[in-house]
Amino acid sequence: MPKWARILIALCVVLLLSFAYLWFFGFQTLILLEARYLMRKTPAASMAPAQLADLSISRFPGKKLSYFGYEFEVPWNDVDESKSGLIPDSNKAMIVFQSGNYLSAWHGSPRAFLNTVLSNDKVDQNTLRRIVGDEALQSDYALYRTILQMTPDKMTPFESQRDAANQALLLLVKGICMPTGADSGVFAVSAGEFSGFQFGRPGNPSGQVSVRLFSASSSLNFIFYQKAGGPTVISQSDINRILQTLHGAIPNPSQSPSTR
Repeated sequence: MPKWARILIALCVVLLLSFAYLWFFGFQTLILLEARYLMRKTPAASMAPAQLADLSISRFPGKKLSYFGYEFEVPWNDVDESKSGLIPDSNKAMIVFQSGNYLSAWHGSPRAFLNTVLSNDKVDQNTLRRIVGDEALQSDYALYRTILQMTPDKMTPFESQRDAANQALLLLVKGICMPTGADSGVFAVSAGEFSGFQFGRPGNPSGQVSVRLFSASSSLNFIFYQKAGGPTVISQSDINRILQTLHGAIPNPSQSPSTR
């Protein structure tokens, strides 16, 4: 067989294989490439929650606070009482420190995130259930965990088009859910009756670390703000102090509803 004929046959085989690949896996490959592009724009979306390496707890003198029926200790005793407290007509409290740092605390229902998602007219409940599964729709924590565990390395061009589209949607939602500072790390945490996730490492360039907690009866969101160049540096052991001392408060009419 002449050499040119062998080259022509080989070229035809390559073209046929390429066409077959695009026919069966072209959509999935495109979805995968778009997911990788999203990861470059939002690196935190490529991270699955890791375990915290630093479990130490700060022992510095601090202050016990009480908000939304829960008590916890902050490892700083310079709370600016004139600027701290519950924000009227909201489910948010702001704790301001004389160092320039501050901590916000948000309180919500145990299904606040789920209710928000399911109340969106653009989200079909049956489609959402097919994507995340029945277990993920049992609680905010389960849904967050399902979303956060989705990473691009779980995607492959050789899966079904429906699976590829579902995974891409989860990654898109994950990118939207990531708060400021999350690019420095995402971690699984616990605090008494709560389980949740920490977004960001202390000292990250944004100066912000978020902790979202979920229980069967409530949800809490702590956001730590580090003043750039301030005298007090927020450490992981400081965050751990708050998480490990968090518990339900026993109401006492003689005490302030915001601090103790």
